[in-house]
Amino acid sequence: MVNPSSSSIPPGFWGNLSPIQENRLQQLWTLLLHLAEASSLGALEQFVRVNSLEPVRSSLSSLSRPPSRRNSLFVRTDSVLSRKNNRTSTPVYHTRLLQTFRDVGLSGAQIRNVRRFLAQMSPEDVRFGILTAAKHEHPDIYFLRFLRVSKWDVNQALIHLLNAIVWRLKEMQVDNVLLPRGELYAAEHERDLTNPYRADEARGFINQARMGKGFVHGVDRQNRPIAVVRIRLHRPGDQSEEALEQFITHIVESARLLVLPPVETATVLFDMTGFSMANMEYAPVKFIIRCFETYYPECLGVLLIHNAPKVFAGVWRIIKPWMDPRIVERTHFTRTTADLEKFIDRNQLIAELGGNEDWEYEYIEPHPDENQAMHDTATRDSLLAERQSLGEEFLSATSRWASAAQAGNPTELNEIYEQREDIIEQIRVNYWDLDPYVRARNNLDRTGVIQDGAWIEMYPEPRTPLPAQIQTAKILQVAQVGRAQVKLVDL
Repeated sequence: MVNPSSSSIPPGFWGNLSPIQENRLQQLWTLLLHLAEASSLGALEQFVRVNSLEPVRSSLSSLSRPPSRRNSLFVRTDSVLSRKNNRTSTPVYHTRLLQTFRDVGLSGAQIRNVRRFLAQMSPEDVRFGILTAAKHEHPDIYFLRFLRVSKWDVNQALIHLLNAIVWRLKEMQVDNVLLPRGELYAAEHERDLTNPYRADEARGFINQARMGKGFVHGVDRQNRPIAVVRIRLHRPGDQSEEALEQFITHIVESARLLVLPPVETATVLFDMTGFSMANMEYAPVKFIIRCFETYYPECLGVLLIHNAPKVFAGVWRIIKPWMDPRIVERTHFTRTTADLEKFIDRNQLIAELGGNEDWEYEYIEPHPDENQAMHDTATRDSLLAERQSLGEEFLSATSRWASAAQAGNPTELNEIYEQREDIIEQIRVNYWDLDPYVRARNNLDRTGVIQDGAWIEMYPEPRTPLPAQIQTAKILQVAQVGRAQVKLVDL
């Protein structure tokens, strides 16, 4: 999978894969297809025999913590519920599946992890999890993250991927609770006298957004979105651990929407100006590390720790051993504006950090009607049905793609590859059509960074009403960048 422009793409990334790396990607998809019941066990057994898989065996930690008390806002269909309630064939299917995974070479610890996964997730959950986790991103790009972090060990990548899906769907419930509720839900419930616990959690979440403890703004020299965390604004105890983790996840998911091909990562800048030990709390640090390494692997481009005082040196000695060496390699300490300029152009560096961009963080309160589209359940369900249908087509095409690669027929492989890419593009378009119906608006939407129809404007002008004749005459020069639209110039 090498294209003419791959010279600018690092090896091991989508668009610049060696034959071995592409084969590993197909192996990972084949394993996941089985968990999703998208193909027969016989196909996997044939795949194993043809490729003579000998992956590295390793023991991994358990899949995830127990599911939290959060309740899903989505209702599973009757067919899914009846499928889950039909337990007669499940033990036989699980037994055959686990035996096949043993034949592939999964270690005992990995098999135990898969067994725990099967106890928590149905095949429908697997399909749903893949589509929702990838969002508008190319699914292969999403999968390759787990292969790279696993050093191309397919079995280890499988466990990492299942871990992330379980966390996303069953614990943090990113796509069926956190994002649909969003900032408006928190603003509406922060003074809920009937449920003090919910009010405290909502208040802890929304207050972090209001003060700008963390926000996403602009891009660095590599066109990576920049997430800024102002550590001086953190006070342990001002919010619950759950509210803090929800806010961190909210920021990560916001940044993901701004990552445009061929860029696949973001820059995180920890502004340590004014830091004291009163701001220090280790639990959220551990959660952020888990995000970098486990829940969103290979999404971090660079981590900038800016203007850290001397007292932070002792904290860093504690934190550094917790981090994967690959994350440590991407961590840079900066002191001056000149240091930051190595990563961010001075004209794109906000004045607060010594740059020339005259921009200050402003939080716009959610409008009561900003999520009106989410009440249109008929349109939502129609788009979800379309996404499910496209997902089934995609998984079927992926199964045929992996089989064609085994057969070694270049003509057939190229034809199926093109069909698969066409379906992936339809899934991308469907996501942005669906987005207003399943994701609550956030501050990036309200400030004009994320606009209708997948428009991303990284440096929007302040929104002011224009005379009708100017609005009519307004000409937009746009560019199609990969799989997202970016507004370049307003004329």
